[in-house]
Amino acid sequence: MKFLVIGETCSDRFCYGKADRLCPEAPAPVFIPENGINNLGMATNVYSNLKAIDNEIHKGSPYSNEVDLLTHDPEGHKTRYIDIQSNQMFLRVDTDTYPRCDKLPSNLEEYDAVIVSDYDKGFLTTSNLREIATRSSLSFLDTKKDFNVEWADFFTFIKINEKEYLENGWKHRAENIIVTKASKGCWYNYKDYPIGNPSDVRDVSGAGDTFLSAFAYSYTATKNVDTAIVFAQDCCQRVIKKKGVTTI
Repeated sequence: MKFLVIGETCSDRFCYGKADRLCPEAPAPVFIPENGINNLGMATNVYSNLKAIDNEIHKGSPYSNEVDLLTHDPEGHKTRYIDIQSNQMFLRVDTDTYPRCDKLPSNLEEYDAVIVSDYDKGFLTTSNLREIATRSSLSFLDTKKDFNVEWADFFTFIKINEKEYLENGWKHRAENIIVTKASKGCWYNYKDYPIGNPSDVRDVSGAGDTFLSAFAYSYTATKNVDTAIVFAQDCCQRVIKKKGVTTI
């Protein structure tokens, strides 16, 4: 199989430390950093999860699937400050400077699946989304954009979370929408997919990226929605046990 991931990239930094007193100048916590984790997130996390899934499935085999990435440079930045004792995040600092995608690949049609991770930071326009969906034989989208019939009807699957489904104009849609609902599982085509044995949650950051990559990988291989959703949920249960934005 041949995959292409398209979307924004950011540096996801998690800074862990102690925040057990307030600043005397203002009612703000004094943070003393102790350690950190730094990984690439957004579309690059989708790409990394696809690679990790493929490596695990073909472990010990010389065979592997091709996974390509179309993103930008330089990447944006997200820095999360987290109290190491409670694991509670109390501040996130973002750098929201993202260039626009100049041109889509001329060989889009050659990919078995195109996976779009659109955080609506300006890298991909609505015209880009429509072109990707209409030129791809199999297309998967995770987007922060509001519903728009100009491109939404053309994607094979669109994954959004429950909050986006309720607030971004998606409530009248069902045909190609997968709604993830955290510990409650997910919903597709009027059917609930509960999680059998929910894991203890360490960090949910990037779990949506994992679901998107795992679902796309499994569905492209099997063409079975039920199988792909269960596989994606299992992969998510693995990553939420880890700190930071990570892979299976």
